[in-house]
Amino acid sequence: MPVPPDDIVCRFISPMHWSRRENQPREGAFKQEGLSVWHQGRLREYGFALKDLLIENLAGYGQAHHQAGDYMELARQVSENAGEAFQVQVEWRPEDEYIDPPWRQWRYAHVQVEAIAGPSQFLRRFRKLLTTNSRVVIPPDL
Repeated sequence: MPVPPDDIVCRFISPMHWSRRENQPREGAFKQEGLSVWHQGRLREYGFALKDLLIENLAGYGQAHHQAGDYMELARQVSENAGEAFQVQVEWRPEDEYIDPPWRQWRYAHVQVEAIAGPSQFLRRFRKLLTTNSRVVIPPDL
């Protein structure tokens, strides 16, 4: 099921994928097949904050926030600039197969961003646009 376009989702950013010079994530922060992001509103509904998920190997990570519709719009821009179709979907993925055990307690807020059409070489441009078009960025503990 698609996530409403105005809903805010967060990608956690590793310190090694953070550019201090540009004060933003590097494109490697979004380099994951089936990009995992977390729905801020759903977490709040259940009394949690995004920082509550910064456990185990995510401790000290930063955040990049986008609206779900931003992913669709940035994919459209990539497609328009390339003159060839590139599409992504932003959908709920609460299934255990997508979430490691310590985070399963928050599975109701898990979202996947997946490329569904277009050449894989478009992913790099898409990731670059994600780094420069975050609505909110919170640096990792460096």
